[in-house]
Amino acid sequence: MDCVSLLWSGFLSFLLVLWFWRRSSQKERRDQIPKGSSGWPLIGETLDFVASTRSSNPISFMQKRRALYGKVFKSHLLGTRIIVSTDAGVNKAILQDNVSFVPSYPRSLSLLLGENSILRIHGSTHKRVHALLGRFFKSPGVKSQVSREIKDMLTLSMKGWKEGQVVLIQDEAQKIAFQALVRVLMGLGPGEEMDRLFKDFQLFTEGLVSVPLNLPGTTVYYALKARERMKQLVDGIIKERLQKLPNTTGEMKDVIDMLLNEIESKKDGELPREFICGNIIEMMMPGEGTVPGLLSLAVKYLSDSPLALKELQEENMELKKRKIHLGEEYEWTDYMSLGFTQNVINETLRLGNLTLAVWRKALKDVNINGYLFPEGCRVLISISAVHLDEENHEHPYDFNPWRWKVGGRRGLHRQLSYPTLEKKNAR
Repeated sequence: MDCVSLLWSGFLSFLLVLWFWRRSSQKERRDQIPKGSSGWPLIGETLDFVASTRSSNPISFMQKRRALYGKVFKSHLLGTRIIVSTDAGVNKAILQDNVSFVPSYPRSLSLLLGENSILRIHGSTHKRVHALLGRFFKSPGVKSQVSREIKDMLTLSMKGWKEGQVVLIQDEAQKIAFQALVRVLMGLGPGEEMDRLFKDFQLFTEGLVSVPLNLPGTTVYYALKARERMKQLVDGIIKERLQKLPNTTGEMKDVIDMLLNEIESKKDGELPREFICGNIIEMMMPGEGTVPGLLSLAVKYLSDSPLALKELQEENMELKKRKIHLGEEYEWTDYMSLGFTQNVINETLRLGNLTLAVWRKALKDVNINGYLFPEGCRVLISISAVHLDEENHEHPYDFNPWRWKVGGRRGLHRQLSYPTLEKKNAR
C-alpha cells in the first residue's frame, strides 16, 4: 500500500512539475510576442490605419502605437492579425530571411493581385522573373528608349503650358510617367485605349488599401471590375503578339515581348498568359502612384528650400552646357555624375517614401532581437517609420539633401551636425 501511495505521489508530482513548466513556457512565449491591440471586433484597427495612409502624416498610425507599445507591436489590419515592425534592425533581418519569411498580403490586396502576382510568388519562379526583368530594364537599348520617351513627353507637356496657367505637377507627372512605363511594358501609345487604361488603373489602386469587402458599391468591387477590364486589354495584346511570335526576329521592344520569348524558348509553361497579364498590370504601379508622387514631393521640397533648388539648378545647367558643347544627347546614366542631384533624390526618397510597408508571413517561429514572430503570423514592415525615426536621422522631418554628404555613406546613419545647413539658412 505504501508502495502504491509512493508511486501515485511521484506521478502527481511529475504532473504538477510538468504543468508548472508548460505554464511557465507559455508565459515566456506570450511575453516575447509583441504587445499591442486588436482594436474593434472584425474590423480591428483598419479604419485608423487607412485614414492615416490618406492623411498628411501617413505614419501617424505607426507613431501612436510605437509610443504605446514600442517599435514592434501587434495589431489587426485589413482583416488580418498582424505584427508591425518599425525597427530598422528587425526589418533588415526579416527582409534578408527568405526562408523563414515569405511575401503574404492582406485579403484586399490578395483579391486584387491574384495568385500569380509577382509580389506573392517566391522561390525559383520569383528569382527567375526578377532576373528576367532585371536584365531587360538594365539593357542599354531599354534605358535609351525610356530616356528618349520621357524627354519627348516632358517637352510635349511643357509646350502646352501657358504663362499664368496653374499647372498641377502630380497630374502632369502621372501622365508622363504612366505613358512612358506602359510603352515599355506593352508598347501602347497615347490615345483612347491609354486614357481608359489610366482611369481603370486609378480605380484598381484605390482598392489596394481598403476594407476587404467585395460587395457591389464597395471600393474593392469597383477595383476588381477595373482589373478585369485591364486584363482583357493586356490579353488582347498578348494574343496578337503570339500570332506574330514565330515570324518575329530582332531586339525585344517591351516586357510582353521579353516574357513571351522566354515562354517560347523554355517551352515549360511556367509563365502562363494569366501570369503575364496580372504582372504587366502590377508593373504599372510606379507610373501611376509612386513615381509621380515622389516627383511632386521633390518639387514641393525644393520650392521650400531655395538654397537646395539653386545648387540643383547650377549642377544641372552645367551638365546641359557640357552636352551642348559636345553635341551629345542626354543618357540614362547622366544623373550618376550629378552628386548633389543624387543627394536630392535620396532625401526625397527618405522623407517622402510612398512605399509605406512591405508584407511578410512567418513560416515558423522566429525570434529576432527578443521579439517572437509565431509560425503563421503576418508581418508588416514599415519603411517610412524607419526613415522618419530620430534615432536614425536627426531632424527627420527636415528636407536636408546635404545630410547625405556626411561620411559619404548611402543608407541609414545619424547626422552628426548640420553646420552647412544652418549657415546656408542663416544667409
